[in-house]
Amino acid sequence: MTRNSDRLGSSVKNRSSIVQLVAPVPPPYGGMALQAALLRRLLNEDGVKADLIGHNQPFPAPLRFLELVPALRAVLRSARFCLQFWKNIRDKDVVHILSASWLHFLMVVCPAIWMGRLRGKRVVLNYRAGDADQFLRHFGWLTRSFFKMADITVTPSKFLADVIQRRVGVPVAIVPNIVDLSAFRYRDRLPLQPKMLVTRHLEAGYDLECVLRAFGLVQKVHPEASLWIAGTGSAERRLRWLVATWKLQNVRFLGYIDHDSLPELYNQCDIMLNGSRVDNFPGSLMEASAAGLAVVSTDAGGIPHMYESGKNALLVNIGDWKTLGSEVLRLLLDQDLAAKLISAGLELSQQCEWRSVRRVLYAVYGWNSLEWRPISNSAVAGFVSAGEGTII
Repeated sequence: MTRNSDRLGSSVKNRSSIVQLVAPVPPPYGGMALQAALLRRLLNEDGVKADLIGHNQPFPAPLRFLELVPALRAVLRSARFCLQFWKNIRDKDVVHILSASWLHFLMVVCPAIWMGRLRGKRVVLNYRAGDADQFLRHFGWLTRSFFKMADITVTPSKFLADVIQRRVGVPVAIVPNIVDLSAFRYRDRLPLQPKMLVTRHLEAGYDLECVLRAFGLVQKVHPEASLWIAGTGSAERRLRWLVATWKLQNVRFLGYIDHDSLPELYNQCDIMLNGSRVDNFPGSLMEASAAGLAVVSTDAGGIPHMYESGKNALLVNIGDWKTLGSEVLRLLLDQDLAAKLISAGLELSQQCEWRSVRRVLYAVYGWNSLEWRPISNSAVAGFVSAGEGTII
């Protein structure tokens, strides 16, 4: 196989397409799909024409009935993806795979890494799963060779980097999620109002019940308090029942909100609440900080590697709804603290904008800064180990 650091210098600017992104495509509108779409757009704006292939594309209408059988659907989607991927990467230099865990890793990521190496491409494995420790504890023996087969493994947070290094034993570069500051514009909110927002899927791992309980505490002190919930999921019916049972007021279930519409939604709220039990690098929190919201969250997964409690957010233990609610009340009472957290949160989010992230990303791709000249793998390792362009 040809190593890519020797091939990337072939007039990159003159290539019609040099990066192949692999990620889910909407629907659903998860964080990985949104990051992939944003990355593709920003690369194109930089003059780097990138393609995006979705491993979850629906079948053509005549074959849509196959999606009713989950096991068969997974096998056929994987086979379809592999055939399309093998063809698409023929003229690419870099294959950038955004990866989750479990069946997705085994049936999409592993074949993509293998085919990318077989084609002689530079393979970037971008592992992003909040449940990484559990997955790699069970399947590290099976996936380790694929991690090592990739030219470089990257992840958005030190939390995941530590998990991968402990379970798999490969070096990891940290490339933060990108925040589009042109969309999420800052607005001064002081004095802070009890207008709260949640933008997560309505699933058990995000523990919206914890958020509702916390909101109930806040509403006892501030009857005018409001909570908007943007998202859909299997827990919606139960959550609506809890709102009615606990007689909570001013709770709005907004359903699915297109990502392009989120900035206006953020603009109408003052506090971002998050009760997740499993998480990595939630882009919604960074977007909230960029827009000027105060962040109050649990300390799940990689969140305490992003935020420092008392400095740029307020963090509580997973499931501790009483403290989650009391921390919101504390913010509303102490406007000086709110101003401090919001200002520091904005500074944090600015470290995730494209001009900061792309320098380390281009080094990961094996390019020399914005000139797209090839650099050696040893130079990439030195650049990344220096922590340039990261927030960790």
